[in-house]
Amino acid sequence: MRLKDRVAIVTGGGQGIGRAVCHVFAREGANVIIAEYNQENGASVAAEVQALGVQSRAIQTDVSSSDSVSSMVAQTRDAFGRIDILVNNAGIFSYTRIEDCTEEEWDRMMAVNLKGPFLCSKAVMPVMKEQKFGRIINLGSLAGQVGGLVASAPYSASKAGVMCLTKSLARVLGEYGITVNSIAPGVVATDMAKNHPDMTAQMPLGRLAEPVEIANAILFFASEEGSYVTGATLDVNGGIHMS
Repeated sequence: MRLKDRVAIVTGGGQGIGRAVCHVFAREGANVIIAEYNQENGASVAAEVQALGVQSRAIQTDVSSSDSVSSMVAQTRDAFGRIDILVNNAGIFSYTRIEDCTEEEWDRMMAVNLKGPFLCSKAVMPVMKEQKFGRIINLGSLAGQVGGLVASAPYSASKAGVMCLTKSLARVLGEYGITVNSIAPGVVATDMAKNHPDMTAQMPLGRLAEPVEIANAILFFASEEGSYVTGATLDVNGGIHMS
């Protein structure tokens, strides 16, 4: 029970990697807030988490909206009195070639993938500072390290920004006992990657990641095992990119 009685917010927790994180955290004793745009998915995962013996609730959240994020954080604090862990997982993906990318697609990708983690992190910072404790884990990407093997330019740029934001936050929050780290997954077997070209031949491990394998890496940063790591990005990509 590495997270016993901790309170965790998982954005985009209604599916894919986010859902796996919610399950892993719950099995380790955390109470989980699912900040999810899709109400039906959020409610479904909240029920699954509660069945594991911890408290959970789904709060409809648009991570690109400061009002929505502020409301979600306020509801979490009112319900539990504290916020220990934030996983900035919510994100959108595209394959659009850069010459076909519209300004609207660029802006939407940045709003969800980069502005979202900024707004959510900023909103929980006062609570974590007051506690003198916190764990923020951001979802970067292999695409943000290499410019996108097949991912679009706005997706790749947004994830590169997330991994730099991780360092910026880590520098200013360390004195408050708050660590900030990121995960850089490769291709994961989720609905988001269902149209992704087969790249397993390029992976030394020869297969896609399962969502729980990404969640387990996130658990490391959320738990005491990762207490002296901050500002880091951990590659979880089956060896397709070795930095």
